[in-house]
Parts: sequence; structure tokens; C-alpha cells
Amino acid sequence: MKTAHLYIRVSTDEQADRGFSQRDQDERLKIYCQRNNIKISKVIFEDYSAKTFNRPEWKSLLADLKKTKGRNIDYIIFTKWDRFSRNTADAYGMIKILNGFGVEPVAIDQPLDISVPESKVMLAVYLAMPEVDNDRRALNVFYGMRRGRKEGRWMGRALPGYINRTREDGSKYIGLNEPEASHMKWAFEMIAEGRYATEQVWELARQRGLKCAKNSFWDAIRNPCYCGKIIIPKFKDEEMHLVDGVHQPLISEKTYFDMIDVLNGRKKDVGVKIVAPDNLPLRGFLICPKCARTLTGSASKGRNGYHYYYHCKSYCGVRYNAKDVNETYEKLLEALIPKAGMAELYLDIVLDTYQNGTQHYQEDKKRIIAQITEQNNRITKSRELLLSEAIDALEYKDIKKACEEKMLRFEAELKSINEKMPFDINFVELTYKAMSNLKNLAQLYREADMDGKRVVIGSTFSKKWDFSDLKGRTAYFNKSVELIYLINNKLRNNKAEVKAKNCDYSGFVPRAGVEPAQP
Repeated sequence: MKTAHLYIRVSTDEQADRGFSQRDQDERLKIYCQRNNIKISKVIFEDYSAKTFNRPEWKSLLADLKKTKGRNIDYIIFTKWDRFSRNTADAYGMIKILNGFGVEPVAIDQPLDISVPESKVMLAVYLAMPEVDNDRRALNVFYGMRRGRKEGRWMGRALPGYINRTREDGSKYIGLNEPEASHMKWAFEMIAEGRYATEQVWELARQRGLKCAKNSFWDAIRNPCYCGKIIIPKFKDEEMHLVDGVHQPLISEKTYFDMIDVLNGRKKDVGVKIVAPDNLPLRGFLICPKCARTLTGSASKGRNGYHYYYHCKSYCGVRYNAKDVNETYEKLLEALIPKAGMAELYLDIVLDTYQNGTQHYQEDKKRIIAQITEQNNRITKSRELLLSEAIDALEYKDIKKACEEKMLRFEAELKSINEKMPFDINFVELTYKAMSNLKNLAQLYREADMDGKRVVIGSTFSKKWDFSDLKGRTAYFNKSVELIYLINNKLRNNKAEVKAKNCDYSGFVPRAGVEPAQP
């Protein structure tokens, strides 16, 4: 009596649990063995795709055959050849392996006598049909997903900050998922502004509550889905391009492209390189006077506790006591507090400048529109060159692609300008608040947390500070801070000369109609 293993396969766990296919195959295979006087050795149930033979149960079956060298087994029986394999090349290879063990694969619904040469033609048909069916289904899915993307729909699992949802009519979409969305938006803004080094953004976002692996985070943030765009990948003669998505954008297009520029190195990263401990707020803002490297900072353990120092990583030996450096910086902040009258003058100038901002916006819009028009003209001119055969189709595609990429950035910048109001009704109140903060800058610095301290430091310095060069310290300030510092010195050291030059603003009266906000 011949002996056989029965092989029963479905594609998924769901089919195995809820479908009838496995039970139907089991019943039919057992009836076949009973009619043909074949002894059943083992019944193997598999819920795995037949695209490859890398299936758990099949690998176990093959291992048993190798151990026993196929002894006591004559057949492996299944219903159809698509239960055996959906890959023609792999199927021929596996048939050869089984024949080497003296085992013959048998499909009861598609019987073949493989020893007859002509049967190999039908075997090729039976094996090719499932593979063709798989390829056709895959192609249908591909075209369907591509059409969905062109319509602006996100296809697949939602990115961090979004969540997959289903509407009442059954259509699917992605919506913002709080608080993940807020954490991702914060990360985009930090990278775009260059406030932190890019390697630190993910760690800081995780401390805020973001649940995302590092590699997944860096892959996700480069996706334009966050600014409301969907990528249409290149396919045949159709170039890769972006379309407007139907989902809600998390950030503006300008923020996204600014962040991409930072990641690609096209925009100067002015952010600090490290996150500083509480005792080292100036870490990352100081440079070594000997080797011009950025000073780091650390603590040394002494008898009475820890002592903090700013120091260089090289062998030049530069080292400063953190307490002395921090106190020196606080004294500098006190010297930056504007004298009487200066803050009021500052307020008047800022309000005048802000109210004239409409003209600035219009000029920016004209400039950007001119740039967009220039790119459109380039495309038109290159099209004319193509028609006159002065350039070939490949050159035209390259020119058109480059122009469209630039236009996309210009349009994002234009959209950002249009979204800004020419005048904010709360601006006067905010300006008075800023003036009040400026008058209490040193106190605000002392009472701020570490992030607040570093914002103040970053707003006063235009470049890294050489602590040993105290005489030339104004060179490290930005222009506005330097101006306040110099005028304060003049008011303090030579009041008579300042009054003679009409620089005493102590009696300054703001322009009519501008009154401080009431507490």
C-alpha cells in the first residue's frame, strides 16, 4: 500500500479560522486516498502564501523528508497545483527535490503523469496560471493605489501624528492624532528653525511623549504628507511628482521645505549642538580661544560636591569655571537693559516699521510672482526649443522638472506670505510686553528654565563667544543688542556729551495715539 502526506493550504489566518476551504480540501483528499487505497501518514495544514516555499509547515515537512530520505512516503497530495506553489521557477525546483527523495507531488483536481514527457506541457500551464493570476492581482492593486494617490488619498498605514480612520460611507482617510500630531509639529519647527541639532530633536520629542522609533521618525519627517502633499512615484514615462492631498496638513509647505533644506545642508543650521545641563546654560555658545572649537562642559567631583567647568575637548587645556562665566554673562545682560527713554523710542520705531509692513509683503509677493513667471517662461521657451528640435525630449524633461521643483518652493513661500495678516490687532499689546521684558532681561534670565535661558542667550549672540576676549565682547552681539550696549555706555560714561547731541531720551514722549496697555 502506498503512503502519502496530505497538504492543505490557504493564504491567510482569517481563511483558516472562518473559511470552509481547509475543511473542504481535507474531506476531498481523504476520500481520494480511500478510493485509491492510499494510506494517510500525516495531514499538514498551512495558512501561508504560496509565492515562495518559505512556509513554516512546508519547511518542517521538507526537513523530515531529508532526515528519512523519503522512506515510507510515496506521495504528497493536494487539491490543485496552486495549493502547491504560485511561482513557476520555484515549483520546478521543488519537484526536482521531491523526486530526489522518491516522493511524487499529486494534484487530485489536475492529475498528471509526469513520467510522460507531454504531461510537462500541461504541468507548465497549471503552474503558470496561479503565477499569472497573482501578477494580475498585484498589478490591479498597484494601479488602484496609484489612482488613489493621484486623487490625493493616503494609501497605507498612517505616519506618526496621523491615524487611519473610516467614514460612515466606508471610505478611508487619515486624520490628526493628538497628542502625537503636536509632538511631530514641534519636531518639524525645531529642525526648520535650527534651534536644536537634528540628532537631538527625536530624543527631545520622545521626552515630550512622542512614541516613534528613531529610524521610523527620520523616514517619516522627509515625507511631504505632513504639509498636505502626496508623492506619486515615477512609473514608466511618468516622472515622480506631488499632488495636493485631501487630508489635513500638519505643517505649512514653507516649514517643510525649510526643514528639508536643513537636513540636506542647504540652510545653515544655527541651532546649538547639545542640550545643556542646568549649571551649564552657555554650553555650545562658547569657543576655544586657542583652537576655535566649541567648548563643551562637564562636572568634576570635589570634596564638597560637584564643580562645573566649560572646557575644550582637544589637548589645548582651555578650561573656565562655569560659575565665573555664568556670572559674567549675567552682568552683560544687566548692561543691555535700556536706559530711560530708549525703550519708548524702540517701541515707537517698531510700531512704525510694523505698520509699514504691508508694503514689505507686497514687495515680497511681487518678487516671488516674478520668480514663478520666470520659471514658467523657461518651460515655455524650452518647449519651443523642443518643437524646433534644438533640444531633445530628455533635455526638455530635465529643464521642466527643475523649473517645477523651483515653482513648488516659490508657491509654498507665496502661500505662507498670503496667510500672514498685514497687521495684528494684538501687536501693540505684544510690543509693550516685549518692552517690559527687555527692561527686566537679567531677572527674566535668572528665573527662566534651561530652555528659556538658552533662548535669551541665542537672541543676544550673533556668533560663539570667546570668554577670554572680554574687551571685544560687543563683536559677538547681534546688531540690535550691540546698539543698546553702546548707547548705554555713552549714557553712563558721558552724559553731558550725550545731552549735547540730543541723545538723552529720558523725556521722550511716544507718538500720539499709542498708549501702554493697562495692567
